[in-house]
Amino acid sequence: MPPLSILLVEDDDIDAMKLSRAISRAQVDIGEIRICKYAEEALQMLDTWTPGCIFLDYQLPKTNGLELLKTVKERAPHLPVIVLTSHGDERIAVEMMKAGALDYFPKSEINPEKLTKAFHTMSQMLEMEKGREEAENELAEKEEFINKVALLSPNIIYVIDIEKWTNIFHNKQIWKILGYSEYEVETDTRKGLARIINEQDQHTFRTHYNHMRYHVKDAEVVEKEFRLKHKDGSEVWIITREVPFKRNARGRVQEVLGTAIDITSRKIAEQELIQAKKDAEEATRIKSDFLSTMSHEIRTPMNAIIGFTDLLLGSGFTGQEQQYLNTIKYSADNLLVILNDILDFSKIEAGKFGLENFEFDLREKLGYLMKTFEIRAREKSIDFTFHCGRDVPQIVMGDPYRLNQIMVNLIGNAIKFTEEGGFVKVTVHLDEDHGETVDLKIDVSDSGIGISEDKLSVIFDSFSQAHANNATRNFGGTGLGLSITRKITQLMNGTISARSRLGEGSTFTVVLRFGKGSTSYGEEKTDTPLTLSLKGYRILAAEDILANQILLKHLLNKWEAEFVICNNGKEVLHSLETDDFDLILMDIQMPVMDGVTAMKKIQGSYPRHKNVPVIALTADTFAETTPEIAACNFSGFVTKPFKADELIRAINQHLKVKVPHKHAVIG
Repeated sequence: MPPLSILLVEDDDIDAMKLSRAISRAQVDIGEIRICKYAEEALQMLDTWTPGCIFLDYQLPKTNGLELLKTVKERAPHLPVIVLTSHGDERIAVEMMKAGALDYFPKSEINPEKLTKAFHTMSQMLEMEKGREEAENELAEKEEFINKVALLSPNIIYVIDIEKWTNIFHNKQIWKILGYSEYEVETDTRKGLARIINEQDQHTFRTHYNHMRYHVKDAEVVEKEFRLKHKDGSEVWIITREVPFKRNARGRVQEVLGTAIDITSRKIAEQELIQAKKDAEEATRIKSDFLSTMSHEIRTPMNAIIGFTDLLLGSGFTGQEQQYLNTIKYSADNLLVILNDILDFSKIEAGKFGLENFEFDLREKLGYLMKTFEIRAREKSIDFTFHCGRDVPQIVMGDPYRLNQIMVNLIGNAIKFTEEGGFVKVTVHLDEDHGETVDLKIDVSDSGIGISEDKLSVIFDSFSQAHANNATRNFGGTGLGLSITRKITQLMNGTISARSRLGEGSTFTVVLRFGKGSTSYGEEKTDTPLTLSLKGYRILAAEDILANQILLKHLLNKWEAEFVICNNGKEVLHSLETDDFDLILMDIQMPVMDGVTAMKKIQGSYPRHKNVPVIALTADTFAETTPEIAACNFSGFVTKPFKADELIRAINQHLKVKVPHKHAVIG
């Protein structure tokens, strides 16, 4: 940068001397400094000499600095002017800044450091202004070339003045797309643009170009979709790609250069896909709501059926009455299996099917499972065998519950589809050792009715069964068991496959990866409690179904608890106003006030009971993962229909933690 020449307009000799001295000490290469006392003298000097900067005192003889500033800006708009004021003249300084001054300084505050900063800022602004002017000149030189290219382009090309809302330039492609001849629409007026922009996109159109004007940088490409109006009244979708083309003197985007293509066909396809997605989401929501309702409506009466059946089975019935009760329990358990299949499938689809990961004794878990199936196999005289290879680790890390679910489905199917006198064989081998993890291969083989080769490719699909004829339909099932098994296997990063021939039996192979467990592992044994003593405890139970109330009363009386039964959440709150309780059993869905609302009120308005454990009783298996219910921070969940031992474990867990001094005894 060449030395900076300065014109100082100041009628006070002392002030002029002080300023000159400060300028000379600034860390900038200063050239000539000229001083004028009067405005007329300064204007005459500017006729023959152009300084790099002007320092202008506001208070001058005959005229004030504001008038001189306006005159200077008319002659040389880009010449930097710094105003000098007396102390307390900030209002005057603001007026000068509005008139075009670069900055202002109270005379008493001028020093070389401030002047150095001001000179650097001024230098940067001059460089920016110089660059802008050069860019404008370059654009003007290339305008003719661009026009020639644009007229031959197959895409729409245009330049819009977004200050005056006029179309400065366009090629002929837009008229072909809109069905007009190029002379039918006047696009150089506001009315012309309004005629071709769809009414629903007028606001979008204005908002978009307001953003372009104030916020978009040079060379920044902005894409936007608009609807135009075809001559026949139909919609034409275009996508534009635009950049700032020209800026005004204040640096705001004045003209925009853009290209556009017709995307009407694509938008129609997109809208069809969006509608299809909405229809699918609505169908999923309806299905989820239906399943949630179905879960509640079926599980609620089943809770009473299974609960009272268990009570009667333990009441000493013999003979035919015992057989009747066993038949009721068997039918209820089968119905629950079918319902759980449907709900598990829906949970997997909804992404709410979680996996655990902890150490467990693999042989012990599988051993318990095999003992469960031995009874069913013995009833059909099936040779049921289990073998676990010596190289299989004793302790593994993973989800034993989901492994159990996979094995129950596969072994259950094998026994179901194997005729009397056949065999079912379960083997577990080490497939591959990865160091910290192992792949275990589990085979479930049977001598059953088998699967035809044309069905092997579909047996893992939802609601699909390998046997659909009348001879095999009596085996029953939802057609979801194998589908759920495959989905669980995939969630565990495993694989499942099947080999079979019709009439020759089947072999299902599952490969699952588990972590290696610690050699010091010791699993806590928690045998199912036979009886529970809640003597000395007060329990508040909320349940609106009469049969379930009777069941709860019987169990709580059996466990020697003091208790109050409520029909809804409102009664719960009324009871809490007068009594203290050690534990609350809260049904989720109740009339008048549901359990969620009651829980929120307890936490917000009943501080005395805020830390009382609350166990949620629910027939909705989706409840625990529902955000609103999860936010209530229930102490635990017991899903209906529940067995007595499940409720015992839940109650004992929280009462032992809450009040160990009362000695809740499990024996």
